[in-house]
Amino acid sequence: MRYFLRDQALFIRGAFTAITPGTRDTAKDSSITRISTIIATHLPQTNTPEDTYFVIGNLLRKHGYAPDAVSLPSSIPIDRLRIFAFDGIMVFILAGLAEPGGRPDPVTIMVCCREPLPESDLRALLGTTEEAIHRAFISGGYPAPEPGTNLVLICCEETEESPDVHERLTRAQALVSETIAYGLPETWTATETPFHRKPAFYIHSSIGGDRWSQWNPDGCPYYPCHPSCEGQRCDFCYCPLYPCGEESLGKWLERENGGNIWSCEDCTLVHEPAVADYLTLHPEASVEELIDIRKKGKNQE
Repeated sequence: MRYFLRDQALFIRGAFTAITPGTRDTAKDSSITRISTIIATHLPQTNTPEDTYFVIGNLLRKHGYAPDAVSLPSSIPIDRLRIFAFDGIMVFILAGLAEPGGRPDPVTIMVCCREPLPESDLRALLGTTEEAIHRAFISGGYPAPEPGTNLVLICCEETEESPDVHERLTRAQALVSETIAYGLPETWTATETPFHRKPAFYIHSSIGGDRWSQWNPDGCPYYPCHPSCEGQRCDFCYCPLYPCGEESLGKWLERENGGNIWSCEDCTLVHEPAVADYLTLHPEASVEELIDIRKKGKNQE
């Protein structure tokens, strides 16, 4: 999975199996969408469906992407995007208040699972997400959102039936619930607060006790997390290549509770200045391409 901002739009690219609320209650195969592109962008609420189709279509054509994308038009400016990473779950949230102290605008939430789930579990995770949004509104003192006002998308890059799939779903539901319980109020609170990085990025860390940390170039408690990397760049604090599976960069480790997890604690690839610059301009560059850029940079030193 790769995600990046272009032309005031969020693009999420991969080979996804995705589901949205409009298809949750049907068991037909057509309820599941297989796509390569998710696009979210700010559009005025006064736009007609034809206007929206035209704007989204132009963005996809401009960047050379097929029209089989799922589009999520939002009433929230894209520079208010906040991204939350919790183990194998990434949650992208666009949310805000119509006015300070006022009722929240409709929210747009995209949940991307890095671990495979069967299609039935994607539906279950969609329900979990909607329930978590409902609870966040109520606990924040706001009226419950009206059905159909929020945009939600759940996706994963692989689907898989396996003996431990129940445990995997239970864990994914817990991670999503906790992320939204923290992330939605945090996004509302930060509506009028300037931040250093666009989009703002948060990661759940277990270092020094479980807590959420917002990435910030100033005063990061983990900097430099890769002291061997001279001039370390933090543009890609959470690596968009993860898990790359390239054994020259990392290795698979066995989890205590079963299964494997990719460890890249010694990898500095996306933190090296030349690679970070290249990846910013070419967000879908392959691992091999980036390794080659690093080699060229070292040869020129």
